Amino acid sequence: MEQRNPSPAQQRPEGARPSVAFAPRPDRYLWVMFGLLMSVTVFEGYDVTIFHLCTPDIARTFHMDDAAVGLMASVVRFGGMLAFFVVVMSDRLGRKPVVTATVLFYALFTFLTAISRGLATFTVFQASAQIFLSAEFAVAVIMISEEFPDSSRGRGIAVLNMVGLLGVVAGGGLYGIVADSRFGWRGMYLLGIAPLLLVAFLRRGLRETRRFVALAEERTKSRELAPRPMLTAFTQAIKPLRGPYRGRLLLVALLWNSVGLVGAPAVTFFSLYAKRDHHWTSTEIGHAIVLAYLIGTLGHLAAGWMLDRVGRKVTTSLVYVLGALAMLALFQTESHRAMLLAMVVTVFAFQGARTATATYSAELFPTEIRATSYSMTVQLLGQLAALLTPVTIGMLSRSLGGLGNAVAAVSAGPIIGAALVMIFAPETRGMRLEELSAATVN
Repeated sequence: MEQRNPSPAQQRPEGARPSVAFAPRPDRYLWVMFGLLMSVTVFEGYDVTIFHLCTPDIARTFHMDDAAVGLMASVVRFGGMLAFFVVVMSDRLGRKPVVTATVLFYALFTFLTAISRGLATFTVFQASAQIFLSAEFAVAVIMISEEFPDSSRGRGIAVLNMVGLLGVVAGGGLYGIVADSRFGWRGMYLLGIAPLLLVAFLRRGLRETRRFVALAEERTKSRELAPRPMLTAFTQAIKPLRGPYRGRLLLVALLWNSVGLVGAPAVTFFSLYAKRDHHWTSTEIGHAIVLAYLIGTLGHLAAGWMLDRVGRKVTTSLVYVLGALAMLALFQTESHRAMLLAMVVTVFAFQGARTATATYSAELFPTEIRATSYSMTVQLLGQLAALLTPVTIGMLSRSLGGLGNAVAAVSAGPIIGAALVMIFAPETRGMRLEELSAATVN
């Protein structure tokens, strides 16, 4: 039976912050904030697109074979994993200073990427850029979660993800023009510098989130809530690995690795495979990427509809299997039309797989460790396949008789992911989060 007058100890569990009623921000400020933050997904879409579109041009500049391309791509992806340590600092320093610093550092390393003179410097600068781009995206999601009203928080985050399509379209449309000009692939990176600096200037008007301001005020009054040293904070961050939810954490991490096996080969090697092995032009590749992402974005919506109506297990397994088969077809077919169709289906399945796996990531953990567990499964443990797959494919390319056969060798990964879902993942459709966190998967 619910107590009407609980004791202070019952009112607030040990180590928890008291709930605070916040007055909502004016709608005008919320949309200004959203407009300034959504640039991160636009730049993320642009950055990912140009990196993979320009892969054959970069390989030619630095005289790289498939193994070198794979190693370079893996090192760059590793930068995105290191973003975890930048994001952690937003819990100590605040959201605003971190999101402001990340765009400046991303602009700096993007410029250094454009003027790099060797493979080593290009790889280091691009990996460093990924650290701050990934961290900027994570903090942007946090700020929208903390500032938007409960009734529109989900829509805000969904739209934040979807506007990344603008960057993909811009990158794909410009590639055929800029890459074949005297500026080459370096021009694609230089084009992003001015907009980044403009965003950094405009973000001076951002405010710190109300929830972090409240936390900072509490920290001045309570030694218990004072920010911990970085080493202690990191020790606390990996605590879920030793807790009762470690089984779920490892399961979701394995599922994210399956998603990485769907997406990493397609986005890393498609441009190189199409241009070098099948003689596609830069314009054809750019148009293919734009078309694939225009249609592929519908994968988010289709997966979201099926998750709530058909169920988590069936939907997640279906998009995994579809992604595996489409990726296999993409790198084994010969005709231009068949490759284009396979690319569209691969991106559609990849986007659907991201939505389905993200849903599990958010649902399977209790509130007190939900953010930490999500970060660990998405940014750290869940990125190992995306990190290692490109270099593995590059190393297997010669021994297996070509890039297409090397990709085929790893295409079974998502099938394994689908099996894990059907055997171990719970069906969470229609269940309250409190019900889900009451049971553990070990």
